[in-house]
Amino acid sequence: MQVHCKERGPDDAPTLIMVHGAGGSSLTWLMQLQNLFHKLRCVALDLNGHGETPDRKEQDVTRSYLKDIAAIVEKYELPVLMGHSMGGALTQIYALEHPVELRGIILVGTGCRLRVHPMIYDLLENDFEGYIEAAGRLMFHEATSDTVIESSQEEIRKCDPKTIERDFDVCDCFDIMEKATGIKIPSLIIVGEGDQMTPVKYSDYMNDRFPNSTMKVIPKAGHSVMLEQHEEFNAAILDWMEKEGIV
Repeated sequence: MQVHCKERGPDDAPTLIMVHGAGGSSLTWLMQLQNLFHKLRCVALDLNGHGETPDRKEQDVTRSYLKDIAAIVEKYELPVLMGHSMGGALTQIYALEHPVELRGIILVGTGCRLRVHPMIYDLLENDFEGYIEAAGRLMFHEATSDTVIESSQEEIRKCDPKTIERDFDVCDCFDIMEKATGIKIPSLIIVGEGDQMTPVKYSDYMNDRFPNSTMKVIPKAGHSVMLEQHEEFNAAILDWMEKEGIV
């Protein structure tokens, strides 16, 4: 099974595996690949149908994506698994099902349930450029530069609208609210203070229920906090890893 990854960092460093969100790719984590490699082995994957990984067109998309993650996790010894939005949902499922395979998890702009507004589906089906424009408004804080927003919008254009639609199906069906206390491995929860898609209260819910969690709210950031405020984001990761004895 082919799962494309971008990897950077020393072979003997702790491994951080990064899972993108709906309509994303490994480039979601560009600022982490460029700036964390001196202390971590950073591995950013493309889920099937995204980036450079071929689409397997499997019926159960959630399970298909989890197989992609498993194929990468098994290559490394006790990695930390980090997921953004939909990737955060997949990370939570993986942590519930395979906790002994992970040193910890990092959840970015996500929640224990991710319902999708019908407007998103309507735009994807009838006005893809309208969806891209809306994503620029909803995924970023008002303080974020136009360059960052436009670069992200260009990446969205490269993804098939049908693939993005199935990604949102994964989100819409996801609900572990009744199982949240079962995530017992060390967890770092990061959210932008202005996240409109997965508001801070979603992260509060996780932090209140995960027995071994730390939460970081990053100012002047929205849903794409890892791109918007990458320096503070990366510092939060390293600080948590140091406190957990990972680095």
